[in-house]
Amino acid sequence: MATTANRTLMLELLPASGEEGRPPVPVLGRFSYRSDRPYEVAVDFSCRGETVASWLFARELLLRGARGRVGEGDVSVWPVHGRGRPARVHIQLSTEEGRCVLAVRAADLADWTAETTRLVRPGTEGRHLDLDAAVARLLAGTGRP
Repeated sequence: MATTANRTLMLELLPASGEEGRPPVPVLGRFSYRSDRPYEVAVDFSCRGETVASWLFARELLLRGARGRVGEGDVSVWPVHGRGRPARVHIQLSTEEGRCVLAVRAADLADWTAETTRLVRPGTEGRHLDLDAAVARLLAGTGRP
């Protein structure tokens, strides 16, 4: 039986390059983790009460990205230690159409990732993976249940 860790975190969509004078846009991120899908994290982003995007990426990016820059391709994560404000973690999401950078309080993200590591310790994910179900999802062309 799968156990889950779900939490909604407040993020900020940072202004794009060339728009530095604009204020960040508040975005809610619903972070979901399932012990039977131990390598992945699902995040549903919503703004003004409407889900605007859903992403699925490696939990390892969030765990390692809190300490240093990680990721290549569609998702990159890195810590930012600003003067006069709490430490943050930036999450960059890229598609063919463009990219965006979201910022989340490092302490909030650390609390949630600690909850996921209590469910499945890093390095033990293979013991929790339901390989038959993962292969069935791949063959069906779906990434999510």
